[in-house]
This record gives sequence, structure tokens and C-alpha cells, in this order.
Amino acid sequence: MIHLAQAEYPNKITFHEKFDVSLPDLTGDKEQLIQAVLNIVRNASQAVMPDGQIMISTEIVRKVTILKKMCPLAIRLTILDNGPGIPEEIKSKIFFPLISGRPGGSGLGLFIAQKLINENRGNIVVNSDPGRTMFAIVLPVCS
Repeated sequence: MIHLAQAEYPNKITFHEKFDVSLPDLTGDKEQLIQAVLNIVRNASQAVMPDGQIMISTEIVRKVTILKKMCPLAIRLTILDNGPGIPEEIKSKIFFPLISGRPGGSGLGLFIAQKLINENRGNIVVNSDPGRTMFAIVLPVCS
């Protein structure tokens, strides 16, 4: 996934990885999950250009509520960038279709990402301030 983003934006973005190699396997639609993460990474890549940085990390989380269901074990994938942040006027609407903070943006990437993650029993949380935007995808390791 990082390689795809690097191919689209060569020599302009520095990617950092911090993956927990002890994570259990997930059940879900692999292609949907890849597309969801790729949509968020693309958004981050477009936000930080040029000379931006993106950190992608994974970790296990315990006793988390996902879509109103308590899950004893989940995986959190975090995408953190140092771009300008999400404009205040659209922060509460970024997962709605046709909402974009970028000129020429379609406003479909985050909408589709959230839909795909929800279909795989997960959730996306976002926190954004100028200079720091963090998307966290939480997926259950439970039925």
C-alpha cells in the first residue's frame, strides 16, 4: 500500500512504518480493507505534498466498542500526517459524499473508506488540527 502511494507521489513524501508483527489475522474482505486504507493514505498524501510525512502504524487494542458492540480484542491501524489539517467548516461532514477540503476533490474517498470499513464491522475515527491529522481504523478480532 505504501508502495502504491510512493509510486503516485515519488520523492515528495516520507513514509514511516511501525507495524506490530504479533497481530492476529483479521476476517473480512481483503480487497475492501485495502481500498479503504488506500483512500485514506491517498488523501493524506495529497494533503502533505510536498515534503510531507506520513506515519502508518498498527497495534492491538483491548475492550473497545466498535459500532455499538463491545469487542474484547481489536486491531487499530493509524494513519498520521503532518498536513494542514481538515478545515473546521467540514470536520463534522468529512465522511459525507461530495464533501472535500481540496479544490477539485470528488469528496468520495473518505465516504467510500468509511462504508467499506463499516461493512467489515469496523469504525474510523478522525482527529485533526493544523499540522496533524490522524485517522484510526479499528477492526474487531471477534465475531
